[in-house]
Amino acid sequence: MIEEFRESFRERYQRGKERKAQGRRIVGWLCTYFPEEIYLAAGMESFRILGGAEETSKGDANLYSNLCTFVRNCLEEALRGHYEFLTGFVTCNTCEHIRRLYDVWKRYVHTPYAYIFSLPCKASEPTIAFFQEELQDIKKSLEEFFKLRITNEALHDSIALCNRTRTLLKRVYDLRKEDSPPISGSDVMEVVRAGMVTPKEPYNALLEKLLEKLENVRPLESDREQGPRLLIMGSELDDPEYLREIEELGGRIVTDDLCCGSKYFWDLVGEEGDPWEALARRYLYRSQCPRMHPAEGRIQHLEQLAQTFRVEGVIYQTLKFCGPHAGMYPVIKNAFERMDIPVLRLEREYVSSGSGQLKTRVQAFFESMS
Repeated sequence: MIEEFRESFRERYQRGKERKAQGRRIVGWLCTYFPEEIYLAAGMESFRILGGAEETSKGDANLYSNLCTFVRNCLEEALRGHYEFLTGFVTCNTCEHIRRLYDVWKRYVHTPYAYIFSLPCKASEPTIAFFQEELQDIKKSLEEFFKLRITNEALHDSIALCNRTRTLLKRVYDLRKEDSPPISGSDVMEVVRAGMVTPKEPYNALLEKLLEKLENVRPLESDREQGPRLLIMGSELDDPEYLREIEELGGRIVTDDLCCGSKYFWDLVGEEGDPWEALARRYLYRSQCPRMHPAEGRIQHLEQLAQTFRVEGVIYQTLKFCGPHAGMYPVIKNAFERMDIPVLRLEREYVSSGSGQLKTRVQAFFESMS
């Protein structure tokens, strides 16, 4: 069953080209603050832009060397022609690295429609009003560029469709609260990242099949005595193999606070009332990343995750040069220490390397917990 999700992601470029040949408009996005409901309401498909190249000479030549390897790898994939099927490229002022990637992408990749929107750094009533105007500007730009009309009815439908995806994924995560979860953390990442590059209707059908199987799994009594229950969080991480190495050392990744994990789907959009206000509220109040202030809301969310999933240890991984996540580490560490939960910080590059060092650090962390 997991292989179907793995194949969907592995074949994403080819399937994107096929859908473009069928006349589909596909918009690529970089950050989970991307309001995909608006683009779905415009009759488009959404597609998460990720990297994957082992070598990034083109990306390195066009972006500063002190920008994270995630953005350089994404640019590498684009300059190699993998994203030529995209009709649009959309991002926001999430961090300086992504802002610079947008500038270079617009200049050298030439995706027909390119757009960057402003995202406030805090959630409050004034910023909700501001962000609602930003969403309306996105609507206007799409209507003008593609000569179409986005109706509130279509937006309500797309909100319901995305909420269905979120609800199904939340059910997958709820299964990980069990003493012996029926699905590993690495396999969950296979499931979530496939949903970022697959049209919603067929993806939801796959999720329903997966849940039907998982919800009928009953762990053996011998499976109950396992390693520490872990929460993994930090910078962009979309490599299941990285998680699999941690699991092979004995850890159980029972939840996460990742953009290619729970941050993508954790909070629903309200389906009553003004859909534009509902979208603005969901995206600003959703499980937050370190660019949002103050940090109290994020700390409360992490504490709730730790309690709900009975977390015993946290692995906080950051990409080299990732200022927002590295800067937030002391605050996060102090919050978990108050809960008597140990934290291991790991620095990494976007494409997995240094497997031996990872194993040594993680093994020592597990030993310190026993």
